[in-house]
Amino acid sequence: MKRFFLFFGLLVFAQTMLFAQDTLPAPTSYRVNKVSFNMVRVEKGGFWMGAQHFDTAEINYDRFSQTDELPVHYVTVREDYYIGQTEVTQKLWKAVMGYNPSRYKCPKRPVTNVSYYEVQEFLRRLDSITGMQFRLPTEEEWEFAARGGNHSRGYVYSGSNEVERVAWFNGNASKTKKVKKRTPNELGIYDMSGNVWEWCGTKYRFYDKERNANLGKDGEMHCIRGGAYELPKSMARVAWRGKRLPDLKNSFGGFRLCLDSRYVKKKEEAGSELIKVD
Repeated sequence: MKRFFLFFGLLVFAQTMLFAQDTLPAPTSYRVNKVSFNMVRVEKGGFWMGAQHFDTAEINYDRFSQTDELPVHYVTVREDYYIGQTEVTQKLWKAVMGYNPSRYKCPKRPVTNVSYYEVQEFLRRLDSITGMQFRLPTEEEWEFAARGGNHSRGYVYSGSNEVERVAWFNGNASKTKKVKKRTPNELGIYDMSGNVWEWCGTKYRFYDKERNANLGKDGEMHCIRGGAYELPKSMARVAWRGKRLPDLKNSFGGFRLCLDSRYVKKKEEAGSELIKVD
């Protein structure tokens, strides 16, 4: 009898998860010079940002948490936005920029070896082609999306508590991998844990004002998120924070696109095609 109830419970859970995924809106597709990419809608909402390792009964407990992930604090995301279903690929970068700077070349792998400044130039050119206003996600938007937004199940990694299911890190990879080869998170977003770390549009700051008073040169750095194939699994956590000077670039750093929902809405209201015709 116990086995029956266990099986029934698992069946109900699986059906619930399938239904939840079916109710997610389909990604919005764009096309640039014969290269398509998808953006996933993230509905506005609130979440607890950061992590702590002091009390297993408290919110966002994570035994790998670092001091700059404290204090855990509540953040409200006030507007819907769109975020890349995958990291920007080498083929998309080349379609916009005309060259491929990545070390491990493959069209379906994330672009790497791009500085924050080079990303800004990519965004300017992409906007010129599409007529949109793409940008990098803020640190808050990045973590909210990585946690699954309003569909979050509270995982340590983006989409699972089992890192192997969702991430490429130094325990299972020695170079970049093709995007969408791991399990997506609750919003259908891929590789927010591992593969390559991702630039955010936010400059690095502590979560409390006291430490920010003595930030020094760290205040000139930009936040990076997500971990990478060269980094340990502790850095693939959704709460992990890194920082880099904007001119830095390496073989395990890339980025993901973001877009305010109002720009998509304007296009829809104008009756314009969301997919760019080549």
